[in-house]
Amino acid sequence: MPKNRNKEALLIISAGVMLAGSAVWRFADGYRREDREAVIITDTAEASTVATSVHTSKTAAAAPTTAKIESTTVFLLLDINSATAEELTQLSGIGEHLAAEIVAYREEHGRFLNIEELMDVSGIGEATFANIREHIYVVDPVYTTAVTTEKPTKPDIEPTEEVEETEPPLTLEDVAPININTADVDTLVLLPHVDEDTAEEIMELREKLGHFSHPYELLYVESLTQPEVADILEYVAVE
Repeated sequence: MPKNRNKEALLIISAGVMLAGSAVWRFADGYRREDREAVIITDTAEASTVATSVHTSKTAAAAPTTAKIESTTVFLLLDINSATAEELTQLSGIGEHLAAEIVAYREEHGRFLNIEELMDVSGIGEATFANIREHIYVVDPVYTTAVTTEKPTKPDIEPTEEVEETEPPLTLEDVAPININTADVDTLVLLPHVDEDTAEEIMELREKLGHFSHPYELLYVESLTQPEVADILEYVAVE
């Protein structure tokens, strides 16, 4: 009987030791698992932070750099006897249809004699012409209304009286065409719309250019308008 009791006690002790060992193993295994999960969670957070940083850097690198663009405005000036239909569409109020009408009129009549003749094109009225007249020109414009002046007749003088004759002042008809590359102020003021100040401007412009290549360069004189230059052109020349 004592031997049986000793065996039973030994079995009970062995079972207790095994149960205790199993509990310790499970506790250790649970600790290692929690530690791994913590490491995984930490690594995931760090990876997310790194990914966010990389995304921000790529976004900043991809953002376009805006540069200040300076625009310059060029004054449009077209010769309506040589401009193409595409160039004519740059004028205010002139679309593809009107540009084609202008070219067709020019081909039918040979050329535009002056810019006002543009109003003879179907679809171009005074309002449209007023908007574009400062941006168009023709070389050597021709106007049907010519300026004519009658020379005064000299009165009969009695031969018995000696009268001192003086030379009459020069008129525009006497000196025309005036070479604007050599004319002085006194000669330039004979031109229509030209006073002494305007004559000085013409001479200053001549000095800046070196010489006039074409009379239409008088358009660059600030005090002269395009219609006034048109009146002047028939009385001037460049040599």
